[in-house]
Amino acid sequence: MKRIFLSLFVASFCYSGFAQGILDSATVNVAEETELIRYLAGVEKTHAVRFFFKDEWLEPFRVETSANGKSLRSMLDQLLLGSEIKFTLISGYGVVFVKNPQAMIEHENLLTKAVTEKRDIKIKTIGNAGNYSPGKKLTLTGVVVDESSDLPISGAIILVNNRQAGMTGANGHYQVILSGGEYVVSFRYFNFNEQVIDLKIYADGKLDIELQNRPVVLEEVVVSDQAVVNRRVGQSTLVVSTMKRASSFLGEVDVIKQIQNQPGVTTVGEVASGFNVRGGGTDQNLVLYDGVPIFNTSHALGFFTAFNSDALDKVSFYRGGIPAEYGGRVSSVLDIVSKEGSNEKWQGGGGIGIISSYLTTGGPIKKDTTNLMASVRASYSDWMLNTIKSNYQDVQQSSVSFYDASLKLTHKINRKTKLIFSGYTSFDRFSLTNDTLYYSRNMAGSIRVDRTISEKLFGSLFLGFGKYEYKIREEDLSTAFDLKYSITYPSLKLDFNYDGRHKISFGLHNTFYDFSPGEITPTSTASDTHYLKIQNERSLESALYLSDVFYLNEDLKLEAGIRASVFNRIGPGVVYQYDPDKSIEIENVVDSVSYGSGDIMKTYTGLEPRFSAQYTLNESSSIKFGYNRMFQYIHLVTNTAAVAPVDIWQSSNSYFKPQVADQFSLGYFRNLKENTYEAFADFFYKKVQNTLDFKDGAKLILNKNPETTLLSGNAEAYGVEVSLSKIKGRLLGSVNYTFSRSLRKTNGIFDREKINDGEWYASNYDQPHVVQVNWRYGISRRYFFSGTFLYHTGRPMSLPVSAYRVDGIPVLQFADRNSYRIPDYHRLDLSLILEGSHKRKKLWDGTWIISFYNVYARKNAYSVFYRDNGNGRLLPYKLSVIGSIIPSVSYSFKF
Repeated sequence: MKRIFLSLFVASFCYSGFAQGILDSATVNVAEETELIRYLAGVEKTHAVRFFFKDEWLEPFRVETSANGKSLRSMLDQLLLGSEIKFTLISGYGVVFVKNPQAMIEHENLLTKAVTEKRDIKIKTIGNAGNYSPGKKLTLTGVVVDESSDLPISGAIILVNNRQAGMTGANGHYQVILSGGEYVVSFRYFNFNEQVIDLKIYADGKLDIELQNRPVVLEEVVVSDQAVVNRRVGQSTLVVSTMKRASSFLGEVDVIKQIQNQPGVTTVGEVASGFNVRGGGTDQNLVLYDGVPIFNTSHALGFFTAFNSDALDKVSFYRGGIPAEYGGRVSSVLDIVSKEGSNEKWQGGGGIGIISSYLTTGGPIKKDTTNLMASVRASYSDWMLNTIKSNYQDVQQSSVSFYDASLKLTHKINRKTKLIFSGYTSFDRFSLTNDTLYYSRNMAGSIRVDRTISEKLFGSLFLGFGKYEYKIREEDLSTAFDLKYSITYPSLKLDFNYDGRHKISFGLHNTFYDFSPGEITPTSTASDTHYLKIQNERSLESALYLSDVFYLNEDLKLEAGIRASVFNRIGPGVVYQYDPDKSIEIENVVDSVSYGSGDIMKTYTGLEPRFSAQYTLNESSSIKFGYNRMFQYIHLVTNTAAVAPVDIWQSSNSYFKPQVADQFSLGYFRNLKENTYEAFADFFYKKVQNTLDFKDGAKLILNKNPETTLLSGNAEAYGVEVSLSKIKGRLLGSVNYTFSRSLRKTNGIFDREKINDGEWYASNYDQPHVVQVNWRYGISRRYFFSGTFLYHTGRPMSLPVSAYRVDGIPVLQFADRNSYRIPDYHRLDLSLILEGSHKRKKLWDGTWIISFYNVYARKNAYSVFYRDNGNGRLLPYKLSVIGSIIPSVSYSFKF
């Protein structure tokens, strides 16, 4: 038999019906399983037909006894189904087997491109082609680690023939399902050299990958760790190295400010660290630091973030399609993971700025077994506040200081088990006048044990502790007092991940809340303040979850999950009963019910389905749909628009039901010009039940009966996010536009329980038009010019429409709530970054950042007040926190 490969063009020759007849008339008859090559040789001896092929193409195929009685054509059709091998008839006697030329061309093109881009290419063969059963699905598994530290890399992307096929989990493990054959497999992660494998696979196998860290290059992706077409529904991942090259306030790299530059995200005012996502409140964002919730994310009244970016490893942000493993908030999730130390050598870095400095260092305590990472940041000057031009005089009379610190210890117990300890704390002290001091503190600690149970199953046991507290100290002797508030929340989590064809996650989460709603103590014998303590509130939130991520086919990726949550309000406590025919007011109390310690005062349960679908239209475009229902059992009680340290968190109880949100999103995503640009348009709609708002004139602090000052209502938000980003080249950046509305409706039974007569009204953070422009231009490999321009509609506010006097005291009459708006907000920031040498051998890398905040010195309004001029006439008074350009210089280094 002549075993040679004929060129593809001969397949177009004409043929006679002779070979055609042989294929249809010859009947398969084998006594036992036989190699296809051997069987065809036998057919050639008994029939006037010749077969032409390359031996290696047909080596995997065998003719089984189940094919007996079938025609030769039928047997070949069934045997080659799903493979790249086809056959055709030529010249009246020949049957030519050919391999799909398009696949071969694509394979060679991918390898050629990798060579051109100087990628690291390795050749790997798993299994023997002769032992492979065509059509059988194979499993490729492995672990992706950092070559220098041997630490697993979570979130690395695996591409097969330039299409995303998977992502590494928390332990760096991955799994990809393939048919037997030849593939170009790529492993990618930020700031690491891409590893390309020219893979031939014919059996299940393991392929471990070591990625090599590289210096940051100009072509790095700005925000996402994968193309927008393949990115998870509603997810973005921020890159710390990129954040350090963005414009910043006083040179402070700020993860929260970078979140505020995302589509669909807004902030209510100048330098506020709270953020609003798709029309939601600041309390509706779950912020996690190594798995522990953080309640206050800012320093110095929102001027700076509470997290030192140099201590951060990965920042994942979900504004839609939120996975079932997350719960407890109804708008978004910001999951921050801190750095681990190297297992090979000690490394570190630091920075010196106008307002603060930081130092980070980490390395092995015991090589390849135990490592440590530690970071500390502290402020050292109040001069900045004294130089800010503001028409709010208290700012110029202020004092501010803060610090934050983190520690992470990682220990490999054995090859399959790892122990991780993480600790974080932050502290703030500031004053707006000479007599009043504010203190606030975050504390978070956790111990986690990660265990590889089997090749596909991983488990994690997590024990966490968190605390948020603040204190207000009044030093005027006539009113001197200390006001304290705190939340303590230990947690226990058990999570499992199964990494197979279906990526299954399931687990159990428990969080215990101990709220100390307020305690005020006089601190001077001359003080007219009286001691008062509000009884503690305790509650337990528990949840079971299950989720599955899988490909229905190569173009349709589905993620489905369910979270079942239970919330118990636990005694001791008192529930007041009110006259059902009257509004809930303190004077309408008719009875009360007391509960002892440990008694269940109220129970809420909720089912939270999650679903998302990603349909790939082609390599450069996709459509994504997401739906999630989420329950939130704690509420932020505030009558201000921004997060202030005197806000109160309120547990759900007999009068305050949990917030329940249903969110839908549908978007079109596209890559342009060979992934140089990416663009998307994402529509969303969100409805939230049981939101809380306050009555006019409500007293929120030290209130034993908060149900008399708060009203329950509903909210809805809708809009569209449009984004265009350039992710390759010297000029990188994005232009984002968001149109959205955020509305509320509070329509109780009685007039006192209605807001704006029960009609829809704009929320405090309703900003219909938001434009965000971010760019970074690489002047050279060392010099970068970056900038940010931000515009958004002025937020709503309530204004007085008239004034009158009662016994000589001015009284203001207000219009409907939030029926007016402050002036629109816009600001331009610029930065020049000068990075050190890119040489590999050096003592340290240094970077200078020269930044200009609020370049054209706009006095953006934070709020507008009205005051009586003494004659009954109202005069407007605009509060602008910052009204001048603020230059700064900072220096950072790493060693």
